[in-house]
Amino acid sequence: MISLAQVRADTPACEHLIHFNNAGCALSPAAVTTAVTNHLRLEQELGGYEAANEAERNIAAFYPELAKLLHCDESEIAFMESATRAWQSALLSLDLQPGDQVLTADNEYASNYLSLLYLSRRHGVELITIPSGDDGLIDPQRIADSITAKTRAVALTHVASQRGDVQAITEVGEIALENGLVFLVDACQSVGQIELNLKQIKCDFLCGTGRKYLRGPRGTGFLYANRETTQSLVPPAIDLHSANWASPSEFEIKAGAIRFESWERNVAGMIGLGKALKYANSLGMESIEARVRLLAESLNRQLQSIDGVEVHERSANLSGIVTLSRVNTEAGTLRENLQTLGVNTSVAKKQNARLDLDSVLDRDVLRASLHYYNSEEEVTRFVDLLAAS
Repeated sequence: MISLAQVRADTPACEHLIHFNNAGCALSPAAVTTAVTNHLRLEQELGGYEAANEAERNIAAFYPELAKLLHCDESEIAFMESATRAWQSALLSLDLQPGDQVLTADNEYASNYLSLLYLSRRHGVELITIPSGDDGLIDPQRIADSITAKTRAVALTHVASQRGDVQAITEVGEIALENGLVFLVDACQSVGQIELNLKQIKCDFLCGTGRKYLRGPRGTGFLYANRETTQSLVPPAIDLHSANWASPSEFEIKAGAIRFESWERNVAGMIGLGKALKYANSLGMESIEARVRLLAESLNRQLQSIDGVEVHERSANLSGIVTLSRVNTEAGTLRENLQTLGVNTSVAKKQNARLDLDSVLDRDVLRASLHYYNSEEEVTRFVDLLAAS
């Protein structure tokens, strides 16, 4: 069980701030910030290369901690500077050809969808977009029914940035596996708040970021690459870290997910992310998920009492992301008003969700994203302030 008093004590800003922007950038535990600043200080005192040599154990700790969190092997983990970089590297490694089909959904993250549109325009890849149902969920059967002889891959976002409904990635993974398709999962908004067991989720790639629910530093991310199904895929870019220069005219791609990494990286950030992963593992993802869901259900329930407020999650399968709008008040105005009162939220913009918010709601929405260190009192305070705004 999570000790709320302890995790809030480990998060100093909780003393003066209600932080409901965890889907944007969560507050890091003090141990994470200390780990980052200690390494930066070491670089200042010793030099960058020398500091990395001295911190080798702390750097390497990232791999077993993430492998433990995701229930996979260390060799299947790559450190990346962002989830977008990870997702693009995985996608481009497929070497898609003109006429190849990729199935995705209308909740896809903007940067991911833009990459797919680019492949469609530049290389003739056919993009098939599956609409979500009235419940906000992507029906796995609709994905199965859309598969043709030309289909190469399925790309799905587990929890969208603009709505907190949780998609059925385990079921979709089984469909992709049965049809010999590559399955790429964007878990940016789920990793760190929802337990992900990659022994059960049959995906080939899964990417995430450090700064959101994992509570790590900005400029950090990761890519999971299934060692059995992705070992023949070549990254779109390589360097002396991801490949061996075998002879003047030959090179060998390294085995494992390391082939997706680059030699140059944010070393302090990587150490900090390792600390954040260790912190999450010490609490246990089962406990984290249960507490986040409890808070989200409480917020949803209390929002029903405010006239003129509409909640936009459409399923019972909720995450810690709760999106809403208020009659006659712009989402940006709501966010600014709340921030002046010491409450952090964010705005999910319709221009970043053209197939969802732009087509269905035609407006931006306010996003309140909760984490386990938030309290019931903060949820009630947020609802009271929203009602009075």
